[in-house]
Amino acid sequence: MRKGLKSAVLAAAMCAVTTNAWAAGAQCARPQELQAIKTAAVQQELMVAALSCDAVPRYNQFVTAFQSDLQASDRALQAFFRRLNARTGTADYHAFKTRMANASSRKSIAHITNFCDGANAMFVTALDSGPVTLAAFLSGQPSFGGDDYSVCENMPIMAREPAPDAVPPTVAMIPRMKPVMIVEPARGLVLRTSLDFSAETF
Repeated sequence: MRKGLKSAVLAAAMCAVTTNAWAAGAQCARPQELQAIKTAAVQQELMVAALSCDAVPRYNQFVTAFQSDLQASDRALQAFFRRLNARTGTADYHAFKTRMANASSRKSIAHITNFCDGANAMFVTALDSGPVTLAAFLSGQPSFGGDDYSVCENMPIMAREPAPDAVPPTVAMIPRMKPVMIVEPARGLVLRTSLDFSAETF
């Protein structure tokens, strides 16, 4: 009887430890999730470059070249935010991509020449440097987008069913178009548009 009681207490303690470990890791990101975060951030930067740097054909070429990998990464990104919060995960996924696009837009406005030069170098690396995988391309890019998340350690991997309102992964092509320009009345200077992606995400 005493042996059975000790076993039950030990099992309960182990369960509590596992539960606490899961709770502690709920706001962390696994390596594949961090990769999905980085992929989305880089894609949003290139999407802004397409509009701000007259690089729509290059962006569409990038999307076409890596379409299947981009779609798989987008699924992983959605799953990550749903893991963090099942109730708000889909909205958080959209908000993250919007935040990344707006951050890139601010960079383009602050120094458009440097921004476009950097984007062009990224397109060259991804598309003009011989056969390259998306993972290999991303490995050479600065790590941004995932600074808010620590790396999960010893976190159990749990399979989850897709949420009922999960967004089907899409890879958006951008129609060929010139970015809208804003004219500053006081000086007559032509300024790059401040892109606001709050209403639509890619």
